[in-house]
Amino acid sequence: MPQPDPISMSLLQTFILRESENDVIQKLNPNFYESLSKFIGDLKKEEYDGVEEKIKNTLLNMITDVVSLLLKLRLEKAISTSSDQSMLLDEEKYILDSRKKMEERKDIILSGILSGKTKLLESITKNQKPQDD
Repeated sequence: MPQPDPISMSLLQTFILRESENDVIQKLNPNFYESLSKFIGDLKKEEYDGVEEKIKNTLLNMITDVVSLLLKLRLEKAISTSSDQSMLLDEEKYILDSRKKMEERKDIILSGILSGKTKLLESITKNQKPQDD
């Protein structure tokens, strides 16, 4: 298995451009987010003074912006298009899984309301209310 490219701003720029210029979800290394997290963690541990510290912080801010946009683009494609979701990374699937659960819960509540199943609604919402001690 080939080694993934080391994380750099240039590499992140390539990913964001590729993702934004295509209608389908682009392939990323399965360990992309882990590698990125390690890169950011290592960068944050590095201690600098003066201008070098400002450069490091600016780099961290740029990485944050680019990665946030990349994640947003990929999730929006997965939600709004018929993109091949097999290209999603596990972290992205985890996020989308919560969306599916929300849709299922919405359907249950709506069904309970529209079919007059008050007891169902009471039992569901009872679990959401804080318990008095």
